[in-house]
Amino acid sequence: MARRSEAEAPETRPWGEARGGLIRRTIAGGARMLGVAPRPPAVAPRAEPVPPAIAPPAAPAALTRRAWADRLWGEGMVLPGGAAELLRLAALLPLSPEATLLLAGGGAQAAGAVVAGARGCFVAAHEPGAAAAKPGRGRVAIEGFDAAAPAFRAGFHHHALLLEPFRAGGTPDALLAAAATALRPGGQMVLLDLVARGGSAGPWESRWLGAEGRAATPPAEAAIPAALQRAGFDLHVVEDAGRRQRDAVLEAWQALILALRGEAARPAPRDAVALVEEAEAWLLRLRLMQEGRLRLLRWHATMARPPG
Repeated sequence: MARRSEAEAPETRPWGEARGGLIRRTIAGGARMLGVAPRPPAVAPRAEPVPPAIAPPAAPAALTRRAWADRLWGEGMVLPGGAAELLRLAALLPLSPEATLLLAGGGAQAAGAVVAGARGCFVAAHEPGAAAAKPGRGRVAIEGFDAAAPAFRAGFHHHALLLEPFRAGGTPDALLAAAATALRPGGQMVLLDLVARGGSAGPWESRWLGAEGRAATPPAEAAIPAALQRAGFDLHVVEDAGRRQRDAVLEAWQALILALRGEAARPAPRDAVALVEEAEAWLLRLRLMQEGRLRLLRWHATMARPPG
């Protein structure tokens, strides 16, 4: 029997043109789903199928997904838009070289280094799973972040920047009370996170929660202003940041696909699986945002009185 050629064995060419390019097809499908690419001809409406469950990989893929996130947003970063978006948010706070910034959320250590380098301030970076480390010659101190029981140094920080802290769990009341206790009088806070807009959780929400490793849905939209008020904050600005994040996500993925096409070596199979999983997580998030089930909001508030 004649040996099958490489072109005739698509399972050996996960990035090949014969299969349309696995990741390229994933992103193209997501773009059509989000209305940013030409759609195929209309077909008769039918009930939306429940997405099939995906069996977990035999070995954990967290490290490879982290590596892909580094290529998308910048090393150690988890925020779409990377350093540019982070500095845009930090610019909303009156930081100075004498100020200390409380920065909490995923990627806080890398984000803290960016903000300290650009603004010259001291940063207390609280990141889930991080080991505590005091600053050496730098200006960033690293602490862990327990979303279920947040604890920050009381009355020490001038301002706060919270980057999707509820991704790690917790409640608005617990987090914002802890942040209020940590801030000096008149301190300002910028909070960026997703909120849920009600309705029963469907299969896409469940699939998205698993893809992002979340234990629970984001807090309700109305819960944040209420918790800010109870914690003693005056709320000044609420901004819908969803469009900006969607554009940053699509731009970064398109750039990554172009880079992969120019590389001689193809990713290893396990790395390819991790890349598809990372793409699915972001496409599901953007789909739920487009459908109005999730919103990405930015709150800007000032500490007006001690909590309690």
